[in-house]
Amino acid sequence: MGLLEELNAAKKKSSLGSGKVVFLKHMEEIEEALNQGYTAMDVWSLLHKKGELQIKYNQFSVYVRKYIKEKNDV
Repeated sequence: MGLLEELNAAKKKSSLGSGKVVFLKHMEEIEEALNQGYTAMDVWSLLHKKGELQIKYNQFSVYVRKYIKEKNDV
């Protein structure tokens, strides 16, 4: 079994960490939306309603600070 197959199988067993993976997948789009003036709540709400992001807003905002805001502050 290849690495990707194992990861997909493990993902089906446990969704722990899957929110981070989805966030990182959409990170460039999220950053662009924030730079264009959309709020983090707007972005999270849309992704959550579409069923793509199953984390709570609180965790989403942690990821925004950690992966987007801190990167731009450096």
